[in-house]
Amino acid sequence: MSKIYEALQKAQEEREGVPPLESERVRRRAWFRSRRSRATNGHRTHGSLRIDFDLAPDVEEAYQRLGTNLLAPSKDPSVLRDLMVVASVHGEGTTTTAALYASTLAKRKKLDVLLIEANFRTPALEQVFPIQRNGGFAELIAGTQELDRVVQATPQPNLFVITSGHYETSPSNVLEAPAMSEVLARLHERFQFVVFDSAPVNVYTDAQILGPRVDATVFVIEADRTRIDEVQRAKRQLERAGAKMIGVLLNRRKNYLPGFMEGLI
Repeated sequence: MSKIYEALQKAQEEREGVPPLESERVRRRAWFRSRRSRATNGHRTHGSLRIDFDLAPDVEEAYQRLGTNLLAPSKDPSVLRDLMVVASVHGEGTTTTAALYASTLAKRKKLDVLLIEANFRTPALEQVFPIQRNGGFAELIAGTQELDRVVQATPQPNLFVITSGHYETSPSNVLEAPAMSEVLARLHERFQFVVFDSAPVNVYTDAQILGPRVDATVFVIEADRTRIDEVQRAKRQLERAGAKMIGVLLNRRKNYLPGFMEGLI
């Protein structure tokens, strides 16, 4: 099956007029650029990020289904109040998934949804929303800023954001602070649902600390890129830490089969 997949991929590149060697160079350059990082405000960020919230119908339907499946009544008596979105390594679409899911949920369910930038390592929400870095999640946990001060509205209806903020200690210590439980309780009083954009599992320990504190975790996998062994390793680490894994989201999936052939599979 892998040989068929590679042949179809090569056929598509030839139809688009991309020579095989040049195609390989382009892929390698894109990979290299995605791994490069630069310092910004004491943080490190990988490339730039722009999100179009005007989704195509099929993409919006996928996010709608995700919201329905997560919030639909089930035999489990527990109520989902918050969700951590995480991946194994950098650049697999965690921030995009978290932002689009939070926006879709706020728009469809008419809920006040809060998106928290729990990725202290490579924060990127200021590239997505017109927001300021004037204090955030770290200050809220440390008690140096009030909730009303760090919560920022976004152009998306009913969607609010808290940036990562600035921290004096390591991000792991921020998330392990005794005040974390009290902060989460206050957030649940103010918002109907909270989405956490977390740092990658296989690079930092942050998600293993945050995972057991939230109600559920969704794992993001990038099609044609994420390695199976990386996913397995991340899953083991999250489950060992006590995170409740409820699903996997396949990101950036490409179709190399014609529509009529997909219908036969």
